[in-house]
Amino acid sequence: GHITAETFMAILRDKASGICVDSEGFRTAGSMVAVLPRDPAVPCIHFFTATPDPSRSVFKPFVFVAGLKPAPQVRSPTFRDDPAKQIPRFQSTVDRRHQLYRRHQAALELMETDQEQGQKLLQTLRDLEKQGLEGMNALLE
Repeated sequence: GHITAETFMAILRDKASGICVDSEGFRTAGSMVAVLPRDPAVPCIHFFTATPDPSRSVFKPFVFVAGLKPAPQVRSPTFRDDPAKQIPRFQSTVDRRHQLYRRHQAALELMETDQEQGQKLLQTLRDLEKQGLEGMNALLE
């Protein structure tokens, strides 16, 4: 039939099938859907959750093209005195969680502690995801 990026996102969010896991000491770490056009002149679009549990995450669109300047929000955290780069190594620790991951953890906590606000937040995330999908469709047309 007609399989879309949304179809794959729904599959990756499906807990009943066992594809999306959030229990038994294991959680789906992140998910990705790639749109690979047949026309080589049209860029590929990749949607990443970059956060655990796709059923409560948003798929964010990324287009990789020459000369792309990454936004600061998607860069990995760096540390001036990184214990991984000092000799002897790892004598101290730093919080390496990405800002996106930290915000996602706060969102999950809200979803678990305040059902009404959590559902509003989840709907906002889905609306943002829909905007990304609409942008992808416009780019591909």
